[in-house]
Amino acid sequence: MAQGTPTPPKMELIYSMDAKLGDRFSLGPVPNGQERIVIPIVGGTFKGPRMCGKILNLGADWRLTDANGQFRPDARYNIQTDDGTYIYVRTEGLPPGEDGRTMLRGKFETATNGTYAWLNDVAAVGVLTRNGTESVLIDMWQATPGETTT
Repeated sequence: MAQGTPTPPKMELIYSMDAKLGDRFSLGPVPNGQERIVIPIVGGTFKGPRMCGKILNLGADWRLTDANGQFRPDARYNIQTDDGTYIYVRTEGLPPGEDGRTMLRGKFETATNGTYAWLNDVAAVGVLTRNGTESVLIDMWQATPGETTT
């Protein structure tokens, strides 16, 4: 079956997040890059059409400076929805673009029998915008197949 023009995915906002950052520290030179910087994630909030809540003071971005001197985010942290559900979040990123924003790949893990179980099977794409050294803004989107035309 031949395919016509590719159909782009549909994007739906999961949440917009304002993550507060703590004091960073360096692990120094590491085997798979120039340096690993640890940036604690110490709080913040998120809000979206299907969920909102707070960022727990439990996680960090283990940002790698690769062999070419490019920053690559590698964050693992926990959020809690307003109804008390805990969700583990992992994001990995590409080096920042010319406008300073960073594209992220997101992955979620939460209870399989809960309200937010749908997050376990989401293809998530995010855009991180730096907000000084004390916070970052992240818009996280769910990608689903777009409408096909016949």
